Amino acid sequence: MKKIKTLTVLLVFALTKTNAQTSVAKKFTLNECVEQALKNNELLKTASLEIAHNVQLKKTSTELPKTSVMYTQGQFNSIYKYDNNITVSQSMPFPTVFAAQNSLARERIKGSEYKLAATKSDLLYRVKEAYYSLQYSLAIHQLLHKEDSLYESFAKAGALKYKVGEGSLLEKTTAETQVMEIKNQLLESEEDINSFQILLMTLMQTSEEVNVTEEDLTQHFLTVDTNTLASLEHPLLKYLKQEVEVSKRSKHLEASKILPDLSFGYFNQSLYGPGNVFGDNYFLSTRNRLNGFQLGMTIPLWIYPQAAKIKAAEINTELAQSNYNYNRNMLEGQYKQAVTLYLKYRNSISYYKNNALTNTQLIISQAIKSYDTGEISYIDYLQVLSRALNMERNYLNVIHQNNLAALKIEYLIEK
Repeated sequence: MKKIKTLTVLLVFALTKTNAQTSVAKKFTLNECVEQALKNNELLKTASLEIAHNVQLKKTSTELPKTSVMYTQGQFNSIYKYDNNITVSQSMPFPTVFAAQNSLARERIKGSEYKLAATKSDLLYRVKEAYYSLQYSLAIHQLLHKEDSLYESFAKAGALKYKVGEGSLLEKTTAETQVMEIKNQLLESEEDINSFQILLMTLMQTSEEVNVTEEDLTQHFLTVDTNTLASLEHPLLKYLKQEVEVSKRSKHLEASKILPDLSFGYFNQSLYGPGNVFGDNYFLSTRNRLNGFQLGMTIPLWIYPQAAKIKAAEINTELAQSNYNYNRNMLEGQYKQAVTLYLKYRNSISYYKNNALTNTQLIISQAIKSYDTGEISYIDYLQVLSRALNMERNYLNVIHQNNLAALKIEYLIEK
């Protein structure tokens, strides 16, 4: 049963490896990934459309109610049915309402522009994070292939020793188990690579399979300035701060609506029939027109509902301010945490470069020779080899973690 499982895993590994070799994904540089993501991402398109939407809405800030035109005919002045009247009237809010609406529209446009910038910043960060994570996964996969070769040699040597009677079954089984473990890790590593490829494809909004240029992580890692907290002005904070301003303008608009509305009118009419002015008799026909104008205002007698709207707008301003304060504290905390991690991993990189990794290759080669000549046991060999290989893995990991922390710092200071 165990042999069947072993053969199954080997078969799956072989098939996966074959598929990976036959399917060649196009390699992208980081800049190419960023450019395609900026070009295709739907969230950016949505944010741009929101700006255009608010620009158009600004044009409605001087909107007037529809003009009223009334025609009346009947018995206004006498029993004759030829009297008629044409009245044109227009109502409008108090002029300060127009100014308040225009001001609110301008602030909303600014807010949508800041939202676009925040969306773009977030997208760039996620693309870079996925890109460097894919590079790290590829580096780990390459290292696992190296480990696989070493443990394959170990397994062959163990099998040969057992065959000639110089080794034990335990040594042979341990070697084979170690080989199977590495092959399983290779399978998991390929799934990690596939996962980050899918993430990049999603962010870039492309159906084309994506791969990245394989840079040597041990030679290329990110560096940033860690003394820039005072300039923490992330686009998200600018957007949230602008939302506070929008809320203030909304309150001002609701307050201006409590003022009376104004109305203007003009009438033109005829009063058919006889009349007398200062003792003089006259007779008006339909050709004799009388005209005049009307002025008026609409005063709110029940202001409680509008006062409630003003209070609600005031509360909304407090909510927007609280949301801004919370997110600023969170981003500042994330910045400090990212700086702490960055400095931690920078120190680790120095340690590995200057100390731990100096003799790693020598240790591995000497361990192989000592095991082949019988100077050390297979247990000692595995311990030495595992320790040396783990140092190489840990080195790649601290470089990756350093890069992630650096990306976070750049994202927060908008660099």
